[in-house]
Amino acid sequence: MKKPKQAHTWDRANREWYVEERRASEALFRVEEFEVNSIWDGCCGQGNIVLSAIAAGLNAVGSDIEDRHPVTPAWFHGERNFLTKREPLGFNFVSNPPFGGGEGIELITRHALDIVPGKVCIFAPSKFLFGDARALGFYDEFPPSRVWLLTPRVSCPPGEWLREGNKAGGGTEDFVWLVWEPRDQMSLSRPTELNWLRTKI
Repeated sequence: MKKPKQAHTWDRANREWYVEERRASEALFRVEEFEVNSIWDGCCGQGNIVLSAIAAGLNAVGSDIEDRHPVTPAWFHGERNFLTKREPLGFNFVSNPPFGGGEGIELITRHALDIVPGKVCIFAPSKFLFGDARALGFYDEFPPSRVWLLTPRVSCPPGEWLREGNKAGGGTEDFVWLVWEPRDQMSLSRPTELNWLRTKI
């Protein structure tokens, strides 16, 4: 007999602040190598990606439009609007950006690809992979080097919901990591790799 599924749906989060489970970024840092071990999350929220990078032995910093910590951690490099930033705080960019119906992800990814010299790794809903406009526009210009399909599914609830003492779990949406190699290694002729990435080991 199947167990009843404990699924959650949430209202739109303030400032699109959704928090991916740590196992999503922990899994990424197990499979992706970073030649210069300096990671920047320009939409860091409560810092799950930064903390996963540090735990993996990488140097990592974060910034965000708002400081969401009761006590500001040493790795937090200030309240910054990523889209107005022209000088990167890290060689590689790894982030869960505000979704904005997909438009926010594309806008932030384009900016990261413009200013960051190293890898760009973006956490996104799997539906971000699809759509004619993106296929003929964004992905035609910037095809990702790799797509990692996350399994088992991770949850990405609103940050405020977690602040109220709730626990992540029971998410109903699928997510992926999109990875672009550094600009000097990017090839428009090379096909995008599609891989499974297990978030639990």
